[in-house]
Amino acid sequence: MTTNMTSCPATFRVAQVVGLSGAAWLSGNIAAYSLIVAPSLLTSAKESNFPPSTLAKLFRNIYHLGARQNPPIALTTAAAFFYLAWSVRSGTALFRQTAENTASLYCAAGVLTLSIVPFTLIAMMKTNGALLEQAKVVESEPTVKVGAREETERLLCRWIGLNGVRSLFPLAGALVGLYAALW
Repeated sequence: MTTNMTSCPATFRVAQVVGLSGAAWLSGNIAAYSLIVAPSLLTSAKESNFPPSTLAKLFRNIYHLGARQNPPIALTTAAAFFYLAWSVRSGTALFRQTAENTASLYCAAGVLTLSIVPFTLIAMMKTNGALLEQAKVVESEPTVKVGAREETERLLCRWIGLNGVRSLFPLAGALVGLYAALW
């Protein structure tokens, strides 16, 4: 059963737009780091032969941009989904216009979108920490440790894969939210 959009409050429709577009955008933004940005760093490092600490510092700068930008977007997006779930909960006027499990679907969309945070803390922090630690290496040292370049590149490749997986959480949130909206 689909919700008759003409009978929905404007705030409900705005929350649907914010939730769906926010989750989809967040997924694409996170994926772009793995599909475009980090591979470009690796290519540039190989072409320019700059020290591994420089590669790690470039990663650090990009990492900090994403760390500042994405959590608030995830929170806003999830808040929109949770508002939608609250709006269609049992006993509300909108509940009678939607499928019985719509509130659960919107909750799931919110949780999936926010899942980037625990995934980062549990699955990615070791790799993130190792890369950020390599960014602290002093470039003025006369020699680069044997294997430092390979280790930095290995860590960055691992990060690319983990971050790619992380990008799927808000995508799943967008798809579940879309299903809830169309159900």
